[in-house]
Amino acid sequence: MKKRMNRKGFTLIELLAVIIILAILMTLAITAMSGYIRGARKDTFVTTAQQYANSVRLSFVNGEYSATVMPSRGKCLVVSTNTVALESGSHESPFGQTYSDDSYIIILNDTTSGQDKYEYFVQMSDAAGNGFGILQESTLDGDLVIEKDVSSESNFQDDIATGDTINLYSATSSTTYSAYTRASCQVSGVIE
Repeated sequence: MKKRMNRKGFTLIELLAVIIILAILMTLAITAMSGYIRGARKDTFVTTAQQYANSVRLSFVNGEYSATVMPSRGKCLVVSTNTVALESGSHESPFGQTYSDDSYIIILNDTTSGQDKYEYFVQMSDAAGNGFGILQESTLDGDLVIEKDVSSESNFQDDIATGDTINLYSATSSTTYSAYTRASCQVSGVIE
């Protein structure tokens, strides 16, 4: 009579099945995490742009810029982000690149009101081309950050100079990069 051996181990097929299932689960987890990381980078990019705009706003309120540089009605002033100091002290984007020289805060003196009313617009990009073209600060959203090729967008302007006429945009949707022209203004000055 043959005795049966007590088999307590797993077969090779069972082990391979478990490894394949774990590999599939890891692939799904990595894909989801990379999406979350990309979204967090875009949101941080927008938060940094808003910090630049707030820093410029506070500088004007605190009198750090001469009142003579403020734009007259219907005109705008362009401030390079290279001249703006943030608390973090870093000029590096969340994508690990330095911000480009084409990153600006644009201050529009809105002519639609009876008195001076300043609206802030932002254009940000980094060395790798991540960013967004000129958009109203209040409409910024992480979904509007374009990866790798922002300079191809119609609302992206490089080398803005005094006397240029630029279009200012407000985003109409945070799920697509559609924008409408908010205003046009002539640049009365550039702080670089």
